[in-house]
Amino acid sequence: MYTLPPQDAKMEILDKTPFWIRPKGQQSENLVSSALDDSPGGRLRELDGWRALSVLLVVLYHIGSYQHPSLLPHVLGLDRMVHNSGDLGVKIFFVISGFVICRLLILEEFRYGSVSLKSFYYRRVFRILPALYSYLFAVAALLSLGLIHEQWKAILRSSLFLYDVNIPPWSWLVGHTWSLAVEEQFYLAFPALWILTPKRWKSRIFLGVCFLCTGWNLIAIHTGWDEFLWSHAREGFACISCGVLMAIHEGRARTLAASVPAFVVGLAALALLAHPVGSHGWQAALYKGLVMPPAICLLLLFSLESRRGLRVFLCSKPMQAVGLTSYGIYLWQQLFTAPKEFFAGTGVVIPFLLPLLCLIVPMSYLLIEQPAMRYGKFLSRRARLSAEARALIIGRMA
Repeated sequence: MYTLPPQDAKMEILDKTPFWIRPKGQQSENLVSSALDDSPGGRLRELDGWRALSVLLVVLYHIGSYQHPSLLPHVLGLDRMVHNSGDLGVKIFFVISGFVICRLLILEEFRYGSVSLKSFYYRRVFRILPALYSYLFAVAALLSLGLIHEQWKAILRSSLFLYDVNIPPWSWLVGHTWSLAVEEQFYLAFPALWILTPKRWKSRIFLGVCFLCTGWNLIAIHTGWDEFLWSHAREGFACISCGVLMAIHEGRARTLAASVPAFVVGLAALALLAHPVGSHGWQAALYKGLVMPPAICLLLLFSLESRRGLRVFLCSKPMQAVGLTSYGIYLWQQLFTAPKEFFAGTGVVIPFLLPLLCLIVPMSYLLIEQPAMRYGKFLSRRARLSAEARALIIGRMA
């Protein structure tokens, strides 16, 4: 463990800042201060606000487009906005994931000069699996009681993070885990690639990965050759890789976003909500692959630098509460927003119990997610200390 005084710690981090993200002048000092403030365990509260907006968009989409479609007024394109809100919400989640995970690896390199895969996977496993398997256990229990229409194979696929693969059976109650599958597959590949890539090549390599993911989706849409993976999953990988680039160039990207006029950012937000192209075809693929990820990055970075109402709104207590528990909301809302045909017997009352989320989600966070995260962080710190001890012993023997 490094126990440097604040000023020495700043210099230590600055010296280890990779050149590909090292801004100049005052921005360098700002980046170091940000690294010290946000790690370890620190959070960018604006991103929690965006997580809240994302999950609320998904819930709105499920209720408005599937559970109660007749409630949507066909006025001023409101039904179209609601129909596209789910896709936007998921893509915001993907960009945030890429940004946060890459940023944490960069900060780990700042402090220790290396990244520990074991530490990373301890944190991810205990963050994701306990809450997910709790939800899947509840779905399995409802299926056993005959209250829902579901298939055991679908639950198994979901538990193995394979729901983004184009293999039946399809399901509603666990179908939303396709996006979780995309993130888990990213977690499996990205950290190892980050470690294996030389520092001087990181920026170029991950820019190439971003272009590769975008081109993969465009070619697949145009030719129809990739039937193995959902198009939503390919779009998800493109959004995640865009978030990774945003983290690599965070200092410069923040400076650029801060210089963009607020009305331009507002227009970008309206374009994302309005979704001016269709849902299918090459025009939709171009829009989703080339326009949406950078526009989402602009919104996120602008909110990090803004001192106006947007930042105040995102950091408000209600938005923070929803953002911190967004994973639980994401998991459990699927049960209560399902169309009626997925329920059987007395299970038909479940869609009317949506307010139960206000009880289930806090219980999941306090009783399952928080204890699991604490234990994962404990194992992560222990693995990190063990790695440092081994390096110290090897250094003394050399």
